[in-house]
Amino acid sequence: MTTREEIEMLIRRGYYDEALSEVEELEDPMDRVEVLTDIAVVIHQRGGPEDWIPSLIEDAMYIAKKLKDPAQKAVAYSVIASALGIIGYEDDAMDFFGRALDITDDIKNPIEKGIVLSTLAYHLAVGGYPESALEVFNVAFDTIIGAEIPYTHKVDGIIRIAELMEKAGDALPSSKALEFYKMAFDIFDKLHVNQRAAVVEKKIDLAKTVYEVGLPEVRESLLKGRYHYALAIVEKKYHGVTRLIGELEISFWMKRVNNSEYLDVVDRAFAKCENPVFTEANVQKIASLLTEIGSLSRALEFAMEIRDNRKRSEALKAIAVELAKRHEFEDARKVVEGIPDPEIKAEALTEVAAIEESV
Repeated sequence: MTTREEIEMLIRRGYYDEALSEVEELEDPMDRVEVLTDIAVVIHQRGGPEDWIPSLIEDAMYIAKKLKDPAQKAVAYSVIASALGIIGYEDDAMDFFGRALDITDDIKNPIEKGIVLSTLAYHLAVGGYPESALEVFNVAFDTIIGAEIPYTHKVDGIIRIAELMEKAGDALPSSKALEFYKMAFDIFDKLHVNQRAAVVEKKIDLAKTVYEVGLPEVRESLLKGRYHYALAIVEKKYHGVTRLIGELEISFWMKRVNNSEYLDVVDRAFAKCENPVFTEANVQKIASLLTEIGSLSRALEFAMEIRDNRKRSEALKAIAVELAKRHEFEDARKVVEGIPDPEIKAEALTEVAAIEESV
């Protein structure tokens, strides 16, 4: 019997005809809905036969409408809605999300309803509606917490919500992922699901560190230790100063996880960035990253280019403190002398002196 995994493999390889011919072999109607929408999304993203998309979505809708169980039907509608959102049919997507939410009113068990709502929220996030997804996740949480059953019976449902929040974060760029990760971490931490909390905490750190180029596939590669693959993705997807910043972010992450090649990444990033045009925000970001990485001579060059006096002062103070930590006190004091803001200059002198006295 054909499995969903086998069909998904065909889809990834671009064998759409073969994948479609196997859909009827799947016993679970939910699997059929998901496979049909997966084919539609992959065709849209990879430039396949676009004229297939309407019939694929229609077939998925036909299967979903025949489902009797309200939980299954709501999830099926949300899967279709997510695909429509990704493809760009926004009005249709919101219509189907609305239908999915309406159907959840027919789910009597509050735990099941909360889990279904959180599944809808996940599909909202993936479909391009992260703000709405956060709202629905909160409704899902309140639905389970408000259920008139013992708290111990609610825990599994709450954990499932957190798992779906984490999964939503995994599917989004860093700027959107962080809120989902933070909510998931908060739940895992409060419920003492320590291993899960630790995993999500690392994902939060990664999303904060690799922020500018924090695509899901970049972060996933970095979590797996595939640093060169992550760099290759960034080189393919980004150009100019954005690529430079992204490569510096990856270098900083590599330093944090004790990968010895992180400084080589900095050298290559600058060597590849020809005729860059920096904005004030770029200069500030690069100075900060280079300071964190420990490439202090380069950091100093960028810090001196910051036009805002206070921000230049803060950047120079950070460099001076890092030099002091290396016991390069004379260089640290020279950097402090160049700090224009008197208050920050005094703070820097105090910190450098304290480090020197502690040696």
